[in-house]
Amino acid sequence: MKILINEKLITRNKTIGNTLSIIGIVILVGGLILNFSPTPTKTLISFAALIIGFVISQISTGFVTRFARSPRFDEIIADNLNKLSSQYTFYVYYGPIPMLLVGPAGLWIPIPILAGGEIYYDKKWRQRGGSFFMKIFGQESIGKPEIEINNQEKQIYDFLKKHIPEDEIPPINSILVSLHPKGVIGDVENAPVPIVELQALRRSIRKSDRKDETEISDRLLEKINAALSES
Repeated sequence: MKILINEKLITRNKTIGNTLSIIGIVILVGGLILNFSPTPTKTLISFAALIIGFVISQISTGFVTRFARSPRFDEIIADNLNKLSSQYTFYVYYGPIPMLLVGPAGLWIPIPILAGGEIYYDKKWRQRGGSFFMKIFGQESIGKPEIEINNQEKQIYDFLKKHIPEDEIPPINSILVSLHPKGVIGDVENAPVPIVELQALRRSIRKSDRKDETEISDRLLEKINAALSES
């Protein structure tokens, strides 16, 4: 498998995340210090500082989680996929979405899921167990992955139709990847998209591609890869 990583974008966003993290902490500490000798004006400023600091900290957490942690999500997923054949190319922050696997039978969008506890599907995605504290701050909640799936599939579809005829766009498949060490996949038989544990990702993609009768021509693969690598 070939891997293309937009290191420039990752480095930039890592710097943004670390900088915002420091700014958020400074504002939060400043807000707390103002409370040591309260006056009506200081109390108002302190309250505003705490809100602003919290918002900035949440934004920085998103950047740090995706770009500054080691290993990053894309590195974890690439490590699992790296034994795929040379027909596959894994793009990281090329094109409009974070990760995209281009293969001989279609496109795959791996979407990391950080939810702990049991993940299952009952008319909607649900979660049983996991850290209550982390779920409050949205760090380990299953949330609504269908929103991200729809957004990313639309983004890559709109991107491709600018470069190739719309009727030549190959199948676009999304797959949820559970990355939490204590995450357990429960009953997902009726789920609209597959979800797998990390170690099963490569096997699931291979199995699906072998069953799929779609075969992308070398010419079309070249067009898709050229469009992504130049973006």
